[in-house]
Amino acid sequence: MLINFTLAPLEKIIPWGQPGSYCLHWFGLTFGEYWIQAGEATLFEYSDHARAAGAERYCTYQVVRLYEDLMDMLPYILEPVPDALVPYISGDGAGILRSAHEAWCERADDVPDEDGLFDSADVAVMWVGKRRLDSSYLAPSANIAIWSDEEHVHIEWDNRDRQLGGSPAWSASLGSYRVSQSEFIEEMKSFHVRLMEQMAARIEQVASGQLRSEIQIDLAALAREHEQRTCSLDAALKIVPATDWQQVERAVGEILVARNGL
Repeated sequence: MLINFTLAPLEKIIPWGQPGSYCLHWFGLTFGEYWIQAGEATLFEYSDHARAAGAERYCTYQVVRLYEDLMDMLPYILEPVPDALVPYISGDGAGILRSAHEAWCERADDVPDEDGLFDSADVAVMWVGKRRLDSSYLAPSANIAIWSDEEHVHIEWDNRDRQLGGSPAWSASLGSYRVSQSEFIEEMKSFHVRLMEQMAARIEQVASGQLRSEIQIDLAALAREHEQRTCSLDAALKIVPATDWQQVERAVGEILVARNGL
């Protein structure tokens, strides 16, 4: 499976709040570990160094955070990136646009906004951000991009600069993996079904009184949220982005030229 996770036992989930006012919600009940099996590479798996320093094997967080981020990305992942823009999201060239944008932003205050270059800068990088998996809640984060061409979904990672104590934080340092678009959609469906089924069972556990008595939880709200969550995948698959790729290509060109002139 591409997306893997294990929910922590109920008794090991730390509730939110202070003594006397502990609570949990659907989000918090998804606490566990997760990882992405990209061929032989395992993303969100800590390095031997990190584990020797006390890290778990895999990322530990609320599993639904990964789920939410992938659902938000899914329409854009499935929207093919034009060949002309692939060098700015893929491989060693992926940092070119990012460094150009950073350089522009650092010195933009000293440069007149001629021809709307501030807007061009935003357009030039937003499409990449929609295809980069957010893990800013981790320390350090992981650098993972997911995008597609006309046939395949590409997963690429470059964690060479993500370190703990001067050593690599993640076991997967640099690489890429691809699957067909249809296979990727099936993997997202599998992730969705497994998470929803396990959370339905978890809600039954909570309803039967298996959660510690000092933890407050609104069972009716829990059931309503679960019902809403079951619709997330269908909603994501119905979204059809309409990125103006010609505008993006113009903006990328403008920001690169502007950066060279700074």
